[in-house]
Amino acid sequence: MASLNTLRTRGGIIVSIVIGLALVAFLLSDLFSSGGSLMNSRKMKVGEIYGTTIGYIEYSNQADLYTTVAQELSGRDALSTEEQDNTRNMAWQSLIMKYAYQPGFEELGLNATEAEQIDMVNGVYLSPVVTATFVNPQTQSFDPTLLRNFISNLGADPSGRAQLLWNYLKEQMNDQRVMSKYIMLVSQGMFVNDLEVEAGVAAENHLYGARYVAQEYSQIPDSTITVSSNEIRSYYAEHKNMFRQTASRDIEYVVFDLLPSQDDYAEAEKYINDLAAEFAESDTPMQYATLNSQVTPDSRFLSESQLEGPIAAALFNKPSAMYGPVLNGDTYTLARLAEMRNLPDSIGAKHILLPATDTQRADSIVTALKGGASFAELADRYSMDQSVMMNHGDLGVFAPDQMIPEFSEACLDANKGEIFTVSSQYGLHVVQLTYKSPLVPKAQIATIQYKVEPSEFTQQSVYGEASKFITAAAGSYDNFKKATTESALSKRVARIRNTDRTVSGIEDSRELVRWAFNGKKGDVSGIMEMGGNYVVAALTEVREDGIAPVEQVASTIRMTLVTEKKGAMLVEKMKGSTLDEVATALNAEVKEVKDLQFGSFYVEGLGTEPKLIGAICGGAPLNTLSKPVEGFTGVYLFDVNSDTTVENATDQSERVRLEAMATAYIAERVSQALVEASDVIDMRVKFF
Repeated sequence: MASLNTLRTRGGIIVSIVIGLALVAFLLSDLFSSGGSLMNSRKMKVGEIYGTTIGYIEYSNQADLYTTVAQELSGRDALSTEEQDNTRNMAWQSLIMKYAYQPGFEELGLNATEAEQIDMVNGVYLSPVVTATFVNPQTQSFDPTLLRNFISNLGADPSGRAQLLWNYLKEQMNDQRVMSKYIMLVSQGMFVNDLEVEAGVAAENHLYGARYVAQEYSQIPDSTITVSSNEIRSYYAEHKNMFRQTASRDIEYVVFDLLPSQDDYAEAEKYINDLAAEFAESDTPMQYATLNSQVTPDSRFLSESQLEGPIAAALFNKPSAMYGPVLNGDTYTLARLAEMRNLPDSIGAKHILLPATDTQRADSIVTALKGGASFAELADRYSMDQSVMMNHGDLGVFAPDQMIPEFSEACLDANKGEIFTVSSQYGLHVVQLTYKSPLVPKAQIATIQYKVEPSEFTQQSVYGEASKFITAAAGSYDNFKKATTESALSKRVARIRNTDRTVSGIEDSRELVRWAFNGKKGDVSGIMEMGGNYVVAALTEVREDGIAPVEQVASTIRMTLVTEKKGAMLVEKMKGSTLDEVATALNAEVKEVKDLQFGSFYVEGLGTEPKLIGAICGGAPLNTLSKPVEGFTGVYLFDVNSDTTVENATDQSERVRLEAMATAYIAERVSQALVEASDVIDMRVKFF
């Protein structure tokens, strides 16, 4: 039996081991926990900019900021899908500016000084950010009053959203100014040298004629050409940069169309007929149509010629008549005459815009105008409408629906020459009616539109078909292809780039795009509802940013090498001392091309063949058989039989043309160069 001391000694060792194991376990758990966090961090990576990883949270915060700004600028809490995409792209661009552009600009000493920032808001060289933001909705031009009012009221906004918007605008102003400085800096380094001018004049001032013989690659069957794997890999190794690509996904998908059944049409017909009976009895047809139509009725008054032919014939000036129900496609239309009015086609007016609360001044102006005061002078003195500087308050002649409803209605109720006031969302208007065209009869038509939709039973039936397909596909691309064939479904294909947010031809397909960029090659999706239909897709190819692996481009390389080998075979056949001798040996026709220039885009009868154009116009000697030229569609031999000098360009005109081209593309080229140098990896498509 072990002694107590022995047990204590061994117990100490055991305890040490246990403690040691506990520490190791703790460290390992911490490591795995950190690793888990690290893995989660990698999973939540939305991109990389100039070596800086952009995480989901950082990007989402920036996108939320830009969304708030967009809501403030639009005055709406709900943004459209397109507007949301724009705000996210702007947020991404702001991060590119922060992590890639700004450090370089700071190193160059490019910035917007304090004096410049003041001038951009209240000086000579106003920022386009300011002039594009503070626009008078009536004049559609920059309104400095709106800018001043906005800045002076920043402290009165307890929500802080106005200050947030102003901070955003200042950031945009500074970024725009610095970028414009950088582009100007680069542009000063661009010039056109004498050799470029000389070459350009020569190219413009010579017209060439040539005879040629063509041998097309298609005359040699592809099946007769052998290309080995080693040849493909050698070509790939020598031309890797040709296969640089951006991330994309190839998918195949089938669509289960969710269309109304015959029973659905029958049910819809019964419903619309019941609705028509009620509509015919209604004393307020426009109100009834507004409450029951799936599309808001047009409340404008239109002349007979402005209405659709069948509706005009059935309803114009016919209070008791009704049009429809008429089924066009999947939509029923019902219509009734709501009201007839004698209205002008156009009216003219002058106005002076005052603050909404300035009723006392408005009354004084009305009194002065009725007493013979000059409208133009009072408008120039008091109107807040910035267009007053150009038109002295005269709005000219316009159609009633061109103006806001309150303004138009007041003008329609007035007589020519009458002076009156009217309130609108923009303030208080003092108005004088200057013109009213002759009154003509116009109709307001109450229209009900009702679209036949698939019933719940129909939806369940179609979903059941999609479920059977999913079961047959069993998560395998091979099974997907087999199920497509057995179900006699039409398979469609699409390539999705990492900048896409939808699949062409499928509405509301963002879910499909996200699935494709988060999946693995060979994956089969579940049932996705898109554009009112059910979609099942298979991921057939995955391409990542960078140089494509040889396996992905092997088929492209194979075709290139096949063409090269065909070209070599055709070159061997095209032997002879003259073009006519070659043509006779090949039993080919000698063809002719005229008035060819170095800058020509295509050869008549052949299409786009830049190598042939360059060979003919690049200094080939007259009446001399050329070497074979391997083009896009075949191999060519030619002899130049004419070189005509014309006067299309001078040194001066060519220099101006080349400088204009360089200037026109400089902003685009600078932007491309900056993006390429920024090493941007955009993976947002996986999340948004």
